[in-house]
Amino acid sequence: MMKYRHYEGNPQKNSPALGATLAYLGINGLLALLHGSQGCSSFIRLQLNRHFKESIPLNSTALLEDSVIFGGWEHLKKGIAVAADKYKPQIIGVMSSGLTETYGDDMASALASLYSERPDLEDLPVVLASTPDYIGSMQDGYQRTVEALVDALVGLNHHSPASALKTDIQEAPYLALLPGCHLTPADVDELKEIVRDFGFRPITLPDLSVSLDGHAELEAAPVVQGGTLLEDFQLLPRSRACLSFGLSMEKAGETLKEAYHIPHYNFPSLSGLTATDGLILTLAKLSGKTIPEKQLRQRNRLLDTLADYHDQLGKLRVAIALETDLLYSLGSSLVEVGAELTVALAASQAGTDRLSLPVPMEVGDLETLEERAGQSKLIIANSNGRQAAGQLKLPHLRAGLPVFDRAGYPQTCWIGYEGTQRFLFATLNAVS
Repeated sequence: MMKYRHYEGNPQKNSPALGATLAYLGINGLLALLHGSQGCSSFIRLQLNRHFKESIPLNSTALLEDSVIFGGWEHLKKGIAVAADKYKPQIIGVMSSGLTETYGDDMASALASLYSERPDLEDLPVVLASTPDYIGSMQDGYQRTVEALVDALVGLNHHSPASALKTDIQEAPYLALLPGCHLTPADVDELKEIVRDFGFRPITLPDLSVSLDGHAELEAAPVVQGGTLLEDFQLLPRSRACLSFGLSMEKAGETLKEAYHIPHYNFPSLSGLTATDGLILTLAKLSGKTIPEKQLRQRNRLLDTLADYHDQLGKLRVAIALETDLLYSLGSSLVEVGAELTVALAASQAGTDRLSLPVPMEVGDLETLEERAGQSKLIIANSNGRQAAGQLKLPHLRAGLPVFDRAGYPQTCWIGYEGTQRFLFATLNAVS
């Protein structure tokens, strides 16, 4: 039973606004605007910058004391107008903060008022995501922002000529992909490659594999460079199906299913033999093609790894503290190979009642991890878990966000047959 405390010590969760920023960073030409103070946006930039080692294009409405007291409605209108006039983005993504949500700023009415005053901006898409700091964590903010993007894009597509959207439905092998925030840019890249192996053309929303993949840029820009193109969204109605990854992406997938009358498949995990089998068999069914030799070869390698290291992985006692989707993905793949989970701490409540592991998934901070992981042989957590691992003198495998004291985590791929094999190697090397 978890010890009840009246405070959160060494928190593991990030703010929902950070999750919203992450989702917006996967849309090409988008200007991300935080409706809050400059301090909030600076902290988000710092956190993402030291994780990805990239400049983070994030603007804010820069609320001051008087606007917090009297409301930031006019600040939001001015912020959107200035951003549109100065930077000429293709789309603006706004996320709220604890300050503006507590006051009750109505972002939708502010936008409607701006459109009435500036009819020249009516064609500029503006997405509004509600991300109060006191509800949920990074995964929750990312989820609500992807849902807001999908709702806005479905609205845009409804303005497209129906005849243009319905042609060549059988011939165009598009597949809509909705990756959760638990997938790294390298994970998303691998996912797109697997989909292409079956002859599909992926439309990925959002696509961090292009914007935050560590490529060199000559100079920083105020809008996102790389990510999903707005033109690609017009192709969503042609998708043969929608695949969402992570339980948090299920609702967004259902929205696309209802809007475009296409099948939707949700995959809570892509790590592990069983989880990857589920994806590969679904793609084979949708494409009508046999499983590519490349995937069969990678599966055989994973089976060989399981045979080679079953004595070391079996009964390995592991404590995990991560966002829910990543906790389930890595935890279930370890359970599959015989490891024993001692603690499973999620950053927020979302989804913990629908996912099942051999131990209960509880909400807890890294101080709880330190209290409960004493009998374990390995800790899996973000870089902030290093204090708990140090106190307990346990090896610490970095995962999640932020990871700032190990090189190359955003380029780490732990999904699919090959990625699962890499994850098991990383686990074994951490305890050796």
